[in-house]
Amino acid sequence: MMNSKRLALGLLTTSLCAFNVDAFWRMTCGLIQTGRMDPVVFPGQISPHVHKFSGASNVNLTETYENLQASECTSCEIGADRSLYWTPQLYYQHADGTFEEVPNGGTVVYYLGRGENRTGIQPFPPGFKMVSGDPSLRSNDTTTMTYNDPSKNIAGRLVSDRVSFACLDSSGGLPEQNYMFRTDCDEGMRAQIHFPSCWNGQDFEADGSHVAYMSQIDNGVCPPTHPIPLIHLFFEMYYDVNNIKKDGGSFVFAQGDPTGFGFHGDFINGWDQTVLQDAIEQCVNNDSLNGVISQCPPLAKSQTPYASVNCPERQAIVNEQVKGTLSQLPGCNPVTPGPARAAMQSCPDYMTPSFNYIPDLGPAAMLDPVVGQKLGGSSWAFAGCANEASSARVLNGPSSSSVNMTIEACTTSCKSNGYPFAGLENSKECYCGNSLAPSAMANCTIPKMICAGNNTEWCGAPSFLTVWNDTSLTAATPLVVGSTRISNNSAVYAGCFSDPGGNSRALLGASNVDTVGMTNEVCVAFCQSKGYTIAGTEYSQECYCSNANTGTTIMDVTRCDSICKGDPRELCGSSGKMSVWNITQAQTGTPPPVTKPVPAVANGTASYVGCYTEISGRTLDKASYSSDTMSVDSCASFCQSKNYALFGVEYAQQCYCSNTIKSPSAVSAESQCSMACKGDPTQTCGGSSKLSIWNNTLFAPTHNVASVNGRQYAYLGCYTEGTNGRALGALSSATKSDSTTNKQMTIELCGSYCASKGFKYMGVEYGTECYCNNDGLVNGASKASETDCSMTCPGDHREWCGAGSRLSVYKAPGA
Repeated sequence: MMNSKRLALGLLTTSLCAFNVDAFWRMTCGLIQTGRMDPVVFPGQISPHVHKFSGASNVNLTETYENLQASECTSCEIGADRSLYWTPQLYYQHADGTFEEVPNGGTVVYYLGRGENRTGIQPFPPGFKMVSGDPSLRSNDTTTMTYNDPSKNIAGRLVSDRVSFACLDSSGGLPEQNYMFRTDCDEGMRAQIHFPSCWNGQDFEADGSHVAYMSQIDNGVCPPTHPIPLIHLFFEMYYDVNNIKKDGGSFVFAQGDPTGFGFHGDFINGWDQTVLQDAIEQCVNNDSLNGVISQCPPLAKSQTPYASVNCPERQAIVNEQVKGTLSQLPGCNPVTPGPARAAMQSCPDYMTPSFNYIPDLGPAAMLDPVVGQKLGGSSWAFAGCANEASSARVLNGPSSSSVNMTIEACTTSCKSNGYPFAGLENSKECYCGNSLAPSAMANCTIPKMICAGNNTEWCGAPSFLTVWNDTSLTAATPLVVGSTRISNNSAVYAGCFSDPGGNSRALLGASNVDTVGMTNEVCVAFCQSKGYTIAGTEYSQECYCSNANTGTTIMDVTRCDSICKGDPRELCGSSGKMSVWNITQAQTGTPPPVTKPVPAVANGTASYVGCYTEISGRTLDKASYSSDTMSVDSCASFCQSKNYALFGVEYAQQCYCSNTIKSPSAVSAESQCSMACKGDPTQTCGGSSKLSIWNNTLFAPTHNVASVNGRQYAYLGCYTEGTNGRALGALSSATKSDSTTNKQMTIELCGSYCASKGFKYMGVEYGTECYCNNDGLVNGASKASETDCSMTCPGDHREWCGAGSRLSVYKAPGA
């Protein structure tokens, strides 16, 4: 993809005059049609070569002002402009002789206040047509000049300078030329063309004699024969040449021009004349405008940044393949390098393509609801618009995306899942949720995208939702950590927790699934009956029990947002996330099965899990030690001091810690864990390749949250170290990085260090190491499994501090 910064590159470096160049407006125009059409030079006929069109959707072989004005939409960002702009398609000729279109997203069109008579500039008349450039040129025309009168000190310029090419290369700027002088450009190639700005007041002439260039093309004086100054028109086209250039081929324009001398452009005026007149009067001579449409009131009224989405490229009018891999240039144009002018070519009659009838139905009647307005006869009412948060979604329930997205499809999906809010975003995305925070509400009058499946409906915009509320549903009751109680006050809400990752569960005891009737109360009752002290619901229908919670705290509790299958007013976790409840009044029931008595451990701070098989790589694979004085209590103290959720003793004298039991370890017969502990013969310390595993009931769930100087750092995830440098290193000498180590490292300590140095990204690695930069993840770093970042921070065992060659990475607000 081409770098977006190109659209902001400086304009008109070819100008030879010292006139002020700040008075202009610039708009981007997406593609609207590609094919062998040219309604100016070849009206009603098939053009000899392929053009790419931008602008009015009602493009056809023959055009009138009335036809353009009646268009459904325009692919240009000013809706009042229903003009058409077109240039020849650029192809790449491979070494084998085949042709492939070069990617080009559309046209950047400039309207400039130029010339010595700037205050007298006139708008284009309705349906005004003109052409710039000569498609047959294959070498520089060094004789044809613009208006030139030495007696009046008016210097002319070569007309061929109307065309220019810029090679956008990171190695440095190269002087522009009026031909394709270089195509090895790592940031793309830009083609540019100026149009005549002087008019004689007459209708269109096929030879272009009704218009003339100013003396300096992009500035200067109009000739006496063409005294009426028009606003100056200028096109830029960006071609992604480096992503297609390969195998020793070359670039060629659709008319068989490998030089670029024959580059050309066409224009038909379809502007709302009042808007164009007002924009010329108010903006074209306003030198402070600097190209910004939003600063020109007549233009800003119909400006939208989403024109290419709201008015996408139409089906081809000419039924002929012009994209993909071609055996020859459409229109039978041979590649003619010149220097002589190229003769116009034509195909045999039997190769004449047919036409596709593509009716344009005119401007759509948009559904533009007010708050409270119902959707048809349904129970869904428009709730307004909302800005998407940078760290968490406004509606964080189930989501979907479809090229056929409509309001009806989104609301139906959310209703079927029991959610009362449905939000549409980015034309084709649908999000469901239980509530809509007032703080997220936004102004609905800003530009929006049409729905991908219905061009009469609005479906939000990037990071912007149009939201609907099902008035027949009652929103789920929010859960408050430490306050919300259920099951006759016997269970209190502990929060939203994520599973450790992989196949591991945060709650390792009994489990149950109820696809119809699951609620938090049902889950608590199930776990109480099994003698467990913790219950958790997940993914609407799943229930898990345990005596220790090895999950990671999710500070944003709204991420546990799945509607319980048994009660749409309750939330039962989400995918990979659990709504966890601490059971404060356990019912009398059958405790987890244990086949032999086990001793009390560390004053009752651990509960026995069972006898498990050892595996290659260790069942409990984190901290460990061995001692001739080993006991269950000493192993418990060791692993508890490091805040591990599980510990296990093996072979009479070995102690292991972890937060998960690794697969494929499995429960073994208790008789296999029968070795007496070397430090306490009254206790059992596993067996040969068998572990006696315990839950640490003092375990404090590890979290990935950093608050530094009152600012919440956002957790990005676990990442690998870079392959050719540090993951949080510097991309160049212009951007720096830093690092530090501390035997008492915490996430907050690292964040404070990086923030004090002005860095936006920070990461902790190998327990004690801290890294910072402003470039984010570089040098080939890639996302890793969350279970890879498994070292607790030595300064706070409730936090993860990466692991060997693994970083827990965070970004500062606004990064």
